[in-house]
Amino acid sequence: MRAGRIGLCRGWFAAALLLLATTSVSGGEKLPRLLMLAGSASRPVLEEALPALRTALGVEIDLDMGGSGSLLSRLELTHRGDIYLPGSHDFLERAIERKLVDGSTRTDLAWLAPALLVRRGNPRGITSLEDLTRSGIRVAIGEPRTVCVGLYAREVVERAGLADRLLPRLGRARSCAALANLLAMGSVDAIIGWRVFEAWFPSRVEALPLPARLAPRLATVPGAVTRFSTHPLLARRVLDYLAGDAGRRIWRRHGYLTSRREALAWLGASPEEPSNR
Repeated sequence: MRAGRIGLCRGWFAAALLLLATTSVSGGEKLPRLLMLAGSASRPVLEEALPALRTALGVEIDLDMGGSGSLLSRLELTHRGDIYLPGSHDFLERAIERKLVDGSTRTDLAWLAPALLVRRGNPRGITSLEDLTRSGIRVAIGEPRTVCVGLYAREVVERAGLADRLLPRLGRARSCAALANLLAMGSVDAIIGWRVFEAWFPSRVEALPLPARLAPRLATVPGAVTRFSTHPLLARRVLDYLAGDAGRRIWRRHGYLTSRREALAWLGASPEEPSNR
């Protein structure tokens, strides 16, 4: 009889463990999980948005963040991920060309404008790209091969006719976050990055508009559903949320531009459209 009771208890214990394994912390059914490969230019927005997405859509999202080019290579190699959200449209276009994402799901979430960024108060008196060539001025950009803003920085320097004098002496950062941190921590005197970096470190970083003729184009922060997603409809709903009213409020809170008009107003002119717009 006792052995029967022990067996019954063990059965109930096993059932309880199984129930715990298949339910969420709140006691409901286990939520579906999505893997988002995201450029670090969107880190503050996405980190705030995750709890809202869990509540609104009933989804858990794992973030894999870094340089957009590195993430694209990882997606191509592993075929793992539900959403690709690079730091600008350039890398999303590559993903579409390589048939790694569903181009019909492309969604623009925010706009980015290139800027010359210096330490708050501009202690080195930097007012132009020409000033970056002065002796002793430490400057960095994103790695152009893998970081979206690095592509733009290189184009800006080339348009200014400073490629030969400036490019060889520029430091390189492996992600947007790493680039902004270099300036915020005082490791460099200036960077060529996105205007929004000022909002990341308002007490440490100051953004200076570039002359409109040097701004090659505007960039968007886009996202698309990968062709390997196990929950493609849910992934699309995540993008729709981030591009909708609730999502735009989060982008704005973190200093991002949510329309092309705002980005053009920052630059004070109308540079060419992104190549796919």
